[in-house]
Amino acid sequence: MSYENFSYYYDSLMDSKFYDDYLEFILNHAKFNEVFELACGTGEIAIRLAKMNKEVFASDLSMDMLEVAKLKAMDEDVNIILQRVDMTDFTTNREVDLILCLCDSINYLLDKCDIKQTFKNVYASLKQEGTFIFDVDSLYKVNHILNQYHEHNEDDDFVFDWSVELIDDGFVKHAVYIEDKLENDVVNETHYQKTYDVNQYTQWLKEAGFNKIDFYSDFVNYYTDCERVIFVCQKG
Repeated sequence: MSYENFSYYYDSLMDSKFYDDYLEFILNHAKFNEVFELACGTGEIAIRLAKMNKEVFASDLSMDMLEVAKLKAMDEDVNIILQRVDMTDFTTNREVDLILCLCDSINYLLDKCDIKQTFKNVYASLKQEGTFIFDVDSLYKVNHILNQYHEHNEDDDFVFDWSVELIDDGFVKHAVYIEDKLENDVVNETHYQKTYDVNQYTQWLKEAGFNKIDFYSDFVNYYTDCERVIFVCQKG
């Protein structure tokens, strides 16, 4: 499910330092001039890369996310080519140096076949020696940290409520409620995510053709009880 009205509140709930750390990680693990970002969200990473004079193509399934990204790119006076793309069904006009899919976006693919197809699409769209960087929520995070997780914040202007229900191993349901009292606006959305262990993702990546696969935990060396697993894969 793609983000809808929640898109306009997404940035207010995220820590900008996370994106700065991710940018540093990307620059340390890939050499590139052209980058194609899948599930770019509000364009935080894409805008940072455009400011470095990279040629940036950014996509998302949500038109609302793309609209926010477009407005932000205009405010920052950077050039980003934005388009609506379904990561399970895309091709590129030319191969690129780097493809990104960040912020656990792969976890929104609930069908194994969709994950495998996405990896194949990415492989076909990369240059030889090109790099694919993506991340997923770890099984530990989904099964232990998010299990029955609930967060509620409220003040005179704003209400934010986030509940997570563990449905099955690695499979969760997110319920997000936002009440903007100043704008008289209410967001009430439900999202599902599914994750797998690193060996399963590695197998699917190899089936897609990737021959060099590394993975990390939250920007450092991998450990099993981390929250986020970042994969760095190379074609060729």
